[in-house]
Amino acid sequence: MFRDRLLSSRKAVLAAALLALSGAGAKADLNKLEGDAGHAPASGLSALEGTQGHADAAPLAALALADGIACEAGAACMETATQLPLRVLPRPFSKLFRAAAADDAAVVSANMPAFHPMYVFERRGLDLTLPADPKGWYQVGRTRSEPEGWMQARDVLEWRQALLVSYTHPGGPLEGRNPVLMFNDRAALEAVVDDMDMAGKARTLYAEIKDGKSPDSIVSMEPQRFVDITRQFYVLPILQWSQLQIDGDDARLLQLAAAVPRSRGADTLENAEYRDQAQVGRSGASAALKDVKVDIVFVVDTTRSMQPFIDMTREAVANMAKSFTAETADRFRFGLVTFRDSIEVVPQLEHLTRNLTPELVSAEALVGLLDQEARATTVGSLDYAEEVFAGADVALRSNWRDGAFRFVILVGDASSHPKGHAQNTTGKDEVDLRREYDDAQVHLLAIHLQNPQAAEDHPLAIAQFSHLARVRGDESKSALEQVNAYDEADYRALVARVTGDINAKLNATLGIEPTTVATDAAAPLDSVASLWEAALIEYIGKEASPPKDIVAWALDRDLVNPADRALDVRVLVTREQLSTLAQSLDQVVQALMRAEVTQAQFFESLQSVSGQTMKRPEDIGAAARLADTGLLPAFIQSLPYRSDILALTDDMFASMTTEQRSQLEWSILAKLQQYRAINEQVDAWFRLNDADPDRDMVYPLHLDYLP
Repeated sequence: MFRDRLLSSRKAVLAAALLALSGAGAKADLNKLEGDAGHAPASGLSALEGTQGHADAAPLAALALADGIACEAGAACMETATQLPLRVLPRPFSKLFRAAAADDAAVVSANMPAFHPMYVFERRGLDLTLPADPKGWYQVGRTRSEPEGWMQARDVLEWRQALLVSYTHPGGPLEGRNPVLMFNDRAALEAVVDDMDMAGKARTLYAEIKDGKSPDSIVSMEPQRFVDITRQFYVLPILQWSQLQIDGDDARLLQLAAAVPRSRGADTLENAEYRDQAQVGRSGASAALKDVKVDIVFVVDTTRSMQPFIDMTREAVANMAKSFTAETADRFRFGLVTFRDSIEVVPQLEHLTRNLTPELVSAEALVGLLDQEARATTVGSLDYAEEVFAGADVALRSNWRDGAFRFVILVGDASSHPKGHAQNTTGKDEVDLRREYDDAQVHLLAIHLQNPQAAEDHPLAIAQFSHLARVRGDESKSALEQVNAYDEADYRALVARVTGDINAKLNATLGIEPTTVATDAAAPLDSVASLWEAALIEYIGKEASPPKDIVAWALDRDLVNPADRALDVRVLVTREQLSTLAQSLDQVVQALMRAEVTQAQFFESLQSVSGQTMKRPEDIGAAARLADTGLLPAFIQSLPYRSDILALTDDMFASMTTEQRSQLEWSILAKLQQYRAINEQVDAWFRLNDADPDRDMVYPLHLDYLP
């Protein structure tokens, strides 16, 4: 019976996810501005993955004209291997002509927006044997519906696979990473990377820029402040790359273009205005801080042992409210989410999670909720673990105020059921949730109440809580506080310090002097200070502008501290592509469930459930791997990442334990839930061009979200 309920629960999660997705400078500076213009973009997976060492990425000139591009009259050209539309990026100062002839009388636009993607409808007379001087024409348009004119091959760069990169959270002003430097050409970047003192050479370049100079090898740089691609959309397409190793870690040399929708003008270091704003630090000096607001959502375990801690949390919030000034009281809003365990297993628990604040409330109202509504149950759970992940998931979807610092304070004494466990109701784990928290700019502080009698649970709980509480911008830090559950005084002091420190941080940010000074006050918590700094960096980053209208080379690691990632790879997807991917994964999950119940082979089950959606479902039976079935969107297979799901075979499935199969199912269901959340975020979808219809709006999907 429980197995039937579990399958029903999984299908319900799946159906909900699918339902939501189904609707739904000067001309003279041109050489420096464009970087290494002689390097035409590479294409294909081999070129994207590059080679070990510093071998050149495969040039486009090496490709024959029949290079996997199919063009049909009246439609945008498509890459046959990926089924993605072929796009080009106009170079600065390029022209759009009415016909495929360089006639000044037939110019439609004399200065196309640099590096704003254009769809290709026809390629005529293309000769790419000399990459520095390509011949021929591209018929292009801003939308897939119709072409607008012709551009010379020398004026555009082909962009395939829709790959781009985004800047990572840089961390704090003292311990954070250095901004990305953008080099004129590959050789200039390699001269730094190959130097025996790479860090020292990079520091010299940073020092020159700080002194107001523009090193000959540098085109531009990332701003010191953080520009979050999910909040301020920019485009950094990957034109080509190669791979190398630095201190044993994989790193990549990337040739990038840079564009910002609806913005024009080359942002080089020779542009004093851009250089000055890029050099503004992350220290927090910003006029925008006068409008800072803070949202805090408590996520509290309300199982049997938790009532004393709920009461002490109430006391801390009440004391926090008493310390508010007239200027800060209205800046705080609070939320409360409680969690227990799966009611499929123990119905007497009454509920799995409760969001007691559909709209965030004042501190006084939260005190009342903690007193009247957040009562611990008297019923015991089936095992020691609780559904922590379910509570964290609900809290993430709180009705946050626009522009507010967003904090979650998680309080619990047990680990969460891991992904794949029968009582894990979300299909997610700490890695899935932390990724979603980062994208939503929500920062979590975890308080783990440690019961000495449950010491065997502590390692798992600490690992889960620590990852959930990871400080954005510094993966070595975690905002995790650990307290002996038998020492209530320690918890009372800790929760008072947490709430007091947050209040003090807001006062300090606003420049408000404290009304009283406690001579015996404990030192501020590092956890609160680190989370506040990360949120502050995100907030003031709204005033920064990323570089645009350049082509340059960059390293995806910090040049001074290569262990720190500076750039993350993403792929642009449309809602249609996200929906198609979700539908394909739906069939994979159904096949996994069917094979488990009927004891059939995986591909036999997949062929059965896919019979009505594929033209040739019989081809599935002949496939060696899931990637070879033709079921998943073709563009997935062309991307530079490894996937256990795509590599799945009948033999691999047959060798899996029941638990491993369950974990695989839940992993896919977690992806579907993430797709649903992305689809529902209205402000997360962007237009590459103003003329793009809604169907062509894109989202910069992190590779970690792919199956």
